[in-house]
Amino acid sequence: MSNQQSSSQLISLHKDGLYLLDLNKTTLLKLDLPFTLPPQTEPVCILHCHGMMCLTLKDNNELAIWKPTSKKFERVPMIKPGQHENLLGFGYDRVSNDYKIVTIIDQKTYIFRFKECSWRETIPVPFKDCFFKDRTGTVLDHCMYWIADKSNKEKSILCFDFVNEEYSNLKVPMMLSGLEFNSWLDISRGQLCVINHYPSLEDNLCVCRREIRSGKKIARWDSDPWMNIAGNDEEPVDIRFACIARNNEIFVVVPRSEEEKDKVLVYNKEQNEFIKVPFSSHLKVLGCMSKPM
Repeated sequence: MSNQQSSSQLISLHKDGLYLLDLNKTTLLKLDLPFTLPPQTEPVCILHCHGMMCLTLKDNNELAIWKPTSKKFERVPMIKPGQHENLLGFGYDRVSNDYKIVTIIDQKTYIFRFKECSWRETIPVPFKDCFFKDRTGTVLDHCMYWIADKSNKEKSILCFDFVNEEYSNLKVPMMLSGLEFNSWLDISRGQLCVINHYPSLEDNLCVCRREIRSGKKIARWDSDPWMNIAGNDEEPVDIRFACIARNNEIFVVVPRSEEEKDKVLVYNKEQNEFIKVPFSSHLKVLGCMSKPM
């Protein structure tokens, strides 16, 4: 599935393994893994590029590179075993025709080039005092993007170019001073987009797309109308995960109690409301969800 199109399938991590969730058919399929996932107490990071997945294995000592249609997989040793918070990126360099993994540890950048089958330290990291909620980020074309929360409570988007192996920074759209909000990166209409959730503003969601005009190289953020997710609930809604899929519709995962499964909701544009997506069996989303390509 192309990275330029909205996907209707998500990878979801559960107690007993990885599942492929089809949002169009509201069905699920357990994936037959040729490797063992880490224990439930350890988070698993999932990246993807051109139909391949990159997953962290036990104790973050290794990465598994795996294509779900194949039984074969490759192990890549981490540059420093045991790192649980370092940024990770997995992408394709179209110039060298090579896949690459990038990781940031102790303000240093390391790149694994598959043709060389080795890690190398490259350029220094151009940021300080930043916190990254999602260590795996989002890949588009030949770039990897992460949302950075700065010490001054502002947000920015850190970009790593797999071709040139260099960083750049993008400003997050619709910065509202004095308001706390959560953000997720995704791909919509072939462009990078940011999904913002503002609990303090009647639980509104807003989607901003970064439009790039060819030739003039002028980038701007276009915003969709704000959507209210709370309904009649008096308390703000806690959103675990948000993404765009199935004809550019907005999907959110709302965590429930330990005894209940998480709710998956989709925004219906015609009815202007969020509708629960019924899956065929009882599932509880324990980790992040990711689009396969």
